[in-house]
Amino acid sequence: MRRRLAILILASSLLTTAPLGAAERSLDPLLQLLVTKGVLTEAEARALAEEAATAQTPAAAAPAELPAGLKGLKIGALAYVSYQDGTQNTGGGQSGYSKLVLKRGYVDIRKEITRFFSARVTPDVTLDTSGDSKLRLKYIYGQFQRPQLGFLGKPYVELGMAHMPWLDFEEHVNLFRMQDTMYLERNGLFNSADLGVLVGANLGPELPEDYRSSVSSAYAGRWGSFALGVYNGGGYHAAEKNSNKVVEGRLSLRPLPDVVPGLQLSVFGLAGKGNIEETADVEAPDWDLLAAMLSYESRRLALTGQYSIGSGNQKGLMVDADGNALDHRGCSLFAEVRLDQDKHWSAFARHDHFDPATEDPNADVTDRGIIGLAWQFTKGNYWVLDYDRLDHDLASLGTEDRLQLTLQIKY
Repeated sequence: MRRRLAILILASSLLTTAPLGAAERSLDPLLQLLVTKGVLTEAEARALAEEAATAQTPAAAAPAELPAGLKGLKIGALAYVSYQDGTQNTGGGQSGYSKLVLKRGYVDIRKEITRFFSARVTPDVTLDTSGDSKLRLKYIYGQFQRPQLGFLGKPYVELGMAHMPWLDFEEHVNLFRMQDTMYLERNGLFNSADLGVLVGANLGPELPEDYRSSVSSAYAGRWGSFALGVYNGGGYHAAEKNSNKVVEGRLSLRPLPDVVPGLQLSVFGLAGKGNIEETADVEAPDWDLLAAMLSYESRRLALTGQYSIGSGNQKGLMVDADGNALDHRGCSLFAEVRLDQDKHWSAFARHDHFDPATEDPNADVTDRGIIGLAWQFTKGNYWVLDYDRLDHDLASLGTEDRLQLTLQIKY
């Protein structure tokens, strides 16, 4: 035993300086000498060489296991940094401006807690009226989900500061939120999240992988998707000022999933009261909306056309002198042409028309035109150059325009 141990130690010291794999090609000279002298058989010598080589090779390190708190955790971020040069209407007429702006900056934290339950927390940076940066919560909700429930694909329930049904859907067709908000939000009707509960699902199984990878994987149900929610009504950056609740819903249908899978007809509606404080003498004004959108998406093209009618708005401020909600209507057209197969370069244009008070001939009807060029230099990260022009019907208001260069940072 002592002789074997001594020989093994000697063999190990020699193999430390020998080239890798030498024991497999031929015996070390010392071991060969021991075989020649009859101290070891050749089989014993080779076994010793193998044992010594194994002793010199460190065991493969076992992969480190993530702490329980990090399993299923995803952290991302989204920011829009813009340089803007333009003119705007002020109380004293028109004024020019030239500035750098942080239009959006949020950290997105998501955690899969179980197979059926996950959570999201999204702090959002905004600028107050003085230009100071403030941190607020955009989303904070728990989500219950299943892969399938009968005809419904990927059904889910969000509870907390959750998505409202419309804007997240539209922003997955019109990808240029970094230019500015979508048509309905841009005209002050509502924003994208509120404290409440949202139920949604795809209709049928998902579209084929080829469509989801080359066109869009969002809301990719074969026959469409839906979302239905009940909310406080104040939005994600205002406290609820009354006891009314707002009911909102969206239904999107794909009439020809096998022939034109990118074609969808979507209808959105909501009913509630504007978010103002009610007293014995003041009743919250009505807030209702009905909108329809026809959209088309392909690898090289995205098109939308929408029309809306309604009364009042989320803030309860779209009212006449007696506090009654004003009727409004409008429409919007959007087009994006992807100039290359890999979607690196895009040209886009949009036109919004909005009448905030259809029964008032003196209302300020507006027309907004947007044209832009976008370069997606890596996935989700863009440079966008656009020109935005707003024309007013009222002669007392001048045309407002803006040239803007935006960097979208996303990971």
